[in-house]
Amino acid sequence: MAVASHRKVSRKALRQPDEFITTLDRIGDFIAANLVRVIIAAAVVITAIAAAFIFSFYSQSRQRIASQQFFQAINALSDKHYTSAEEGFSELARNEARRPLGHLARFYLAATFLAQNQPSRARDALQKYLAEGGNKLFRQMALTQLGVINENLGDYRSAHTAYMNAAQLNGPEKARARIGAARTLALMGDHQGAIAAYQEFLRANPFAQQRDELIEALAQMGAPPEPSISPGAGSVVKEPGHR
Repeated sequence: MAVASHRKVSRKALRQPDEFITTLDRIGDFIAANLVRVIIAAAVVITAIAAAFIFSFYSQSRQRIASQQFFQAINALSDKHYTSAEEGFSELARNEARRPLGHLARFYLAATFLAQNQPSRARDALQKYLAEGGNKLFRQMALTQLGVINENLGDYRSAHTAYMNAAQLNGPEKARARIGAARTLALMGDHQGAIAAYQEFLRANPFAQQRDELIEALAQMGAPPEPSISPGAGSVVKEPGHR
């Protein structure tokens, strides 16, 4: 029968602290020696967390307030309360310039000015809106409206540029912008350019709602809806005024 061996533990070993207890003691000694630093560090962390929470809460609260102001201004515009609408959109554009609603407020501010027959102020609002970029759909609408305003103000060259920029974007205003670009060519005296633009539009859009209007405009300039074809020329197309 084997006899179990026993390891003799010295008194010195018994007096030595456990490794875990030693680590805790060291941490305790460090905290005691650096108590002020530990308290400051903890306060900084707590302050940072609290600040992040407050900022998030403030940001969400501010966004809700901006949304309420925006829809109140929209309702005022719809109800033809133009003074209230102008004040609401102007405040949003000024105070929330870096937020999407603040940017979009400039677009609707222009619409408010137009409703009050103030085209110059509407043009300024649209130019500020366009200078800050924005959604492609609203950008096309803004460019087309800017073209209309400039055309009505007699600035046909600027109107043509706005229409051309709008026509380069895909959206519901593309056809209107192309027609506006052709029309402003005629207003600037470039009848051949206008005729070519009208005819190109009719070829690309044979069933356009504006077909009768464009045919009439071509007739007033002495041109048919389609480019004329010389006898025996086959499929060679000659534009009016070109040899």
